[in-house]
Amino acid sequence: MRWLFLIPWVLFLLGLLPLGLQEPVGDLGQGSGLLLAAFLLSGVASLYSRFPVAFSVQTALVLGLGLLAFQLALESALRLTGLTPPPYAYLGGVLGALALGLGFFLGTGREAPLLPPLSRVGTREDLLRMAGALEGLALRRPLVLVYLGTSASPEAILRELRRGDLAFQVKGGYLLVLQVGRPEDAMGLLRRLRERFPLSAYAVERWQGGSLERVLGRLEAEVLLQG
Repeated sequence: MRWLFLIPWVLFLLGLLPLGLQEPVGDLGQGSGLLLAAFLLSGVASLYSRFPVAFSVQTALVLGLGLLAFQLALESALRLTGLTPPPYAYLGGVLGALALGLGFFLGTGREAPLLPPLSRVGTREDLLRMAGALEGLALRRPLVLVYLGTSASPEAILRELRRGDLAFQVKGGYLLVLQVGRPEDAMGLLRRLRERFPLSAYAVERWQGGSLERVLGRLEAEVLLQG
């Protein structure tokens, strides 16, 4: 919603309230640096109100970054005025961290956006580079992995992918990541691929979180046994 971008700026101004109680007489150097950091963080937080994710995720991200901006602004104001920090002075940082954590769990749930499709079949290095994003998605929304032992060209494999599917070249073939689908969909895809290409071996696994390298090792071992 349009008003969401205002939240970080309201929190930023709330953090500066001690400046209304006393003129700056404290540490001007560090106080000014923290003030600049809080201002920039508020600007970044307001940009997340246009982030293309579900509204609940948007809200958690904006609120989390806004609370961190509030924390920096408050610390800046306290340093500038020389006032003693109250017992609850660090509550904004704690709440901000919790809100960002909530944003992660909401963003990796069923409402999480699909990873953008690759314009080509990725390499193993591309796969490992995306490991963190894939592990985050698999943690909350199961992914279906299909390991193919085939000599088909990358272009031919790419033509068979559906919207949201990713493909990577791995040892002895390809790894397909079905972001939207069930194991039954994977079997339908395998039947279609067998009609078009010679498959020496294949393995399918419903991945529900954990290390990408570990699940990749299991699939490679299964394909090796078939070979």
